[in-house]
Amino acid sequence: MHGEKIAVLSFSFLPALALLLPLLGALGAAVGGERRPRARNWSAVLSTGGTLAVVACAAARVVGSGPIYFQLGILRLGERFSCGLEVDAMGAFFALFASILWFAASLHAFRYMDHEHKRTRFFLFMLLTETATLGVFMVQDFFSLYLFFEAMGFSAYLLVIHSETPRARAAAAKYMGMTVIGGLSLIGGIFLYLGYAGTTSFRPLVESAWLTGPFKVAALVLLIAGFGVKAGMAPLHIWLPDAHPAAPSPASALLSGVMIKAGAYGILRTVLSFLQTPAAHGAEGHAAAAHGAESAVHAAGGLAADVRMLGFAVIWIAVVTMFIGMLLALVQRDIKRTLAYSSVSQMGYILFGVGCLGYLGAEGAMGMGGSLYHIINHAFFKGCFFLAAGSILFCAHELDMFKLGGLWRRMPLTTMFWCLAALGIMGIPLGNGFVSKTLLHHAVLESHHLAEGARLATAGWVKAAEIMFIITSGGTIGYITKMTYYTFFRRPDPEHASHLEHVKEAPAWMLAGTGLLAAGVLFNGLFPGLLLRRLVGPVVGTVPGLDVHYVEHLSHTPIFLWANVKEIFIPLGIGLGLFLLGAWPDLLGVRRRGPDLFRLRLPRWLGVDFWYLAAARNSLRLLFWGRRTYAPVKESVVSLSKRAASAAVHAVRDVLYPSLTLRPASWVSRQAVQLYGSARRELLPRIREYQGDIAVGALVIAVSLTLFLIMRLM
Repeated sequence: MHGEKIAVLSFSFLPALALLLPLLGALGAAVGGERRPRARNWSAVLSTGGTLAVVACAAARVVGSGPIYFQLGILRLGERFSCGLEVDAMGAFFALFASILWFAASLHAFRYMDHEHKRTRFFLFMLLTETATLGVFMVQDFFSLYLFFEAMGFSAYLLVIHSETPRARAAAAKYMGMTVIGGLSLIGGIFLYLGYAGTTSFRPLVESAWLTGPFKVAALVLLIAGFGVKAGMAPLHIWLPDAHPAAPSPASALLSGVMIKAGAYGILRTVLSFLQTPAAHGAEGHAAAAHGAESAVHAAGGLAADVRMLGFAVIWIAVVTMFIGMLLALVQRDIKRTLAYSSVSQMGYILFGVGCLGYLGAEGAMGMGGSLYHIINHAFFKGCFFLAAGSILFCAHELDMFKLGGLWRRMPLTTMFWCLAALGIMGIPLGNGFVSKTLLHHAVLESHHLAEGARLATAGWVKAAEIMFIITSGGTIGYITKMTYYTFFRRPDPEHASHLEHVKEAPAWMLAGTGLLAAGVLFNGLFPGLLLRRLVGPVVGTVPGLDVHYVEHLSHTPIFLWANVKEIFIPLGIGLGLFLLGAWPDLLGVRRRGPDLFRLRLPRWLGVDFWYLAAARNSLRLLFWGRRTYAPVKESVVSLSKRAASAAVHAVRDVLYPSLTLRPASWVSRQAVQLYGSARRELLPRIREYQGDIAVGALVIAVSLTLFLIMRLM
């Protein structure tokens, strides 16, 4: 039995007001400028706080009464308007946590930006980016999402390059290059989706070939790659470890806590387009059932198998993403760079739940619930981490964890907030990460049970994915314990202790932003049942195509059971073992002998950047490979062009000009009409015949120019 609810839209000004308030705040920040810094800062705080209140009201109304809309009517596509605002339960969920994080970041930035330059520009583009990001979550078609998605990406460029140092410029150039590539991939996938789904809406048309045709694979690859660039999905994550450390800490919290979730949101919408089966397919299934069980199985099997393979592919993309991010975070020394690679890894957990949703199909409520719960959890604990790192930089002027130490005595509140976030991300009971990781583990167990019961060939691979999930969770405990110990609890080295003597606690504004997110970590960990029943469960329940019994099971899943708690022991053993393997000389106060795990320098060829640059160079070489073969062709083309130009000059000089001067205008007009008709009859069929080749050629040229640009920028 599947819950297929008919959504009744109601008109509301709340979506438009949610986008208008950050715009007004940006205007206020620009008017305040450097001459009225407090007015500028207050404009940011009040506008983000007001936006949070409006989005909270909208979310309460959507969850309680159904979707709301506000028709902008600014762009018309065919017979309907696009870019209208429409908020469903899932969009409201994403908009709510985004607004919370933006408000916390603005509180933190109130004092943090005092030592930065071009503060007005920062607040202006921080608020413009909020408008674009909320727009991503408040539309119901891929084309409108694309417009807001690209606006979000280009606005955030000014946040990444803010400091304008060589490091920031290089990071921003890489970010922009990947944004352009992701945008090209995304718009290509949207056009394919439009061609085969019959609409840009998240739900395909009944008569479309999207669910049954062979064309969806190319569209899926382009859509997932386009969204995956922003999501930090491996191997498209190369911009993220450079952009996060380069940006100011409030911006890093937004990049990690919200913007990469916009990519996950797009991937989730793409996967759900398969589960939202149109009524016609359901009718076909019922008709088949009436004619016999065998035909019913045949009718339903194709789509279910396609969705399952899509979910399986996303599961393993997630496994690779989470493991690579964890491995690279383990060997970093810069706090913000460690947190950036951690964001890559945590995005793997979110995609893991999306993959389980696709693999389980109608029974995938647990996978979607775990993914949504981890999305809001990651926003809280990773935002808290980045804001705490900003406080450390503001007070100690250092982010190299090996040059810090003993900060728990000098920054006790920051230390407490950091430790709460650490308990959350490590998945320790009573931390919020324990809840979402428990749900994700249940989802992969259900996937394996389904695969074994149906005797699928992928059953062993799903079990391997579960093992990698546990290993990665252990590695997460390892690098978080390392970072916490070296930054806050280890006795600082004598050569680095002098600059830490005068460190004091962060200002109250910065503590307020960090503390707000730390409170979210604690609340989500202590009261999981409340969040599951009141927010996550109702959001999952609004998705057409999911079995209502599994949604109900998700909403009432018990978390604090011994069977769930004991699952943390294996990752805890792996994580503490890794920490002791790397930190034992510092713990025992002895001199290290042999390699240092925590200061390990990986060879360049293990980095994805190395292979991107190699691919770009080789692609450019390929364009010029065989120039000796093409030289005669080029000479023939040039010679033919010269002869054609000479003939054109002769025709104008000896035929057209005398005709215009000696013959009547009516004769000239008839000749021109005949010439136009003849050209149209001859050329249009040729253009139609070769339009696919022309399009492919244009795409090759665009990709080649993009690769050339990336190589120059990198």
